[in-house]
Amino acid sequence: MVGVFTRSLSSFVYRNFFKKESVYFTTIVASGVAFSVTFNTMFDRYWDKKTAGTKWEDIKGDYVAN
Repeated sequence: MVGVFTRSLSSFVYRNFFKKESVYFTTIVASGVAFSVTFNTMFDRYWDKKTAGTKWEDIKGDYVAN
C-alpha cells in the first residue's frame, strides 16, 4: 500500500515539477526564495528576543536627547 502511494506521489511530482526544465528551474528558484525569506524572518525574530534591551534602538533614548 505504501509503495503504491509513493510511486503515485513520485509520478505526480515528476510530471508536474520536473519533466520540463523551465518548471524545474522555477520550482527550485521559488523554493530557494521561500526558504531564504522564512529563515531570515525566523532568525530575526529569535535574535530580537534574545538581545532585547541591548540593541541601540532600545537604549538610544538614554544617550541621545531628542
